[in-house]
Amino acid sequence: MPAKTVRKKSAKKVVKKVAKKAIKKSTLYEVRRSRIQGRGGFAIKPIRKGQKVDEYVGEPISHDEADRRYDDNDGRHHTFLFVLDDDIVLDARYGGSDARFLNHSCDPNCETEIDNGHIWIKAIKSIQPETELTYDYRFEWQDNYEPEDIRYYACRCGTKKCRGTILMVPRYLKETARKWLAGDDVKKPRKPRKKTAVKKKSATSKKRRTAPRR
Repeated sequence: MPAKTVRKKSAKKVVKKVAKKAIKKSTLYEVRRSRIQGRGGFAIKPIRKGQKVDEYVGEPISHDEADRRYDDNDGRHHTFLFVLDDDIVLDARYGGSDARFLNHSCDPNCETEIDNGHIWIKAIKSIQPETELTYDYRFEWQDNYEPEDIRYYACRCGTKKCRGTILMVPRYLKETARKWLAGDDVKKPRKPRKKTAVKKKSATSKKRRTAPRR
């Protein structure tokens, strides 16, 4: 996986303090029109691998409140929300930094790192000026998704590694997803059962023991 959200420590109190702070504009990039979608962030200085580019901030709200505020049935998915943990979502529409404009890519040059209640955008490779900054949104797959959902979360990054969708499609569905993206609504295959691991019978054991399903 070329990019991911790295989780370190999480502190909800820190997030609340961050949301109240004045937003400091990054000196490493600026927001411009993007060929990927809408606006995006473009480097204006060389950025070294591992360097923090910006902090993703916004109003901390609950998952229920996020669902109430943004209905995906309005014709497009909303990308100003960032899940911090099981309880908190940051809504960058309110008090957010320019980091909210960084676009998705299946072959990104940045990743997100959650550390002690802060969400950092960090470079995973050297980035030259005029290069668009991107990270993999890695939207979670839901088992009830259908062809229209795949196309709804279509990816427009245009890279050679583009998987066609922002969603993290399970391996057994990747070929099906490619057909769905092409407009061929083939039937979804059954989700394969996970094999149950069986421990070998030891010399002292009188009963066979089966490991639980994972």
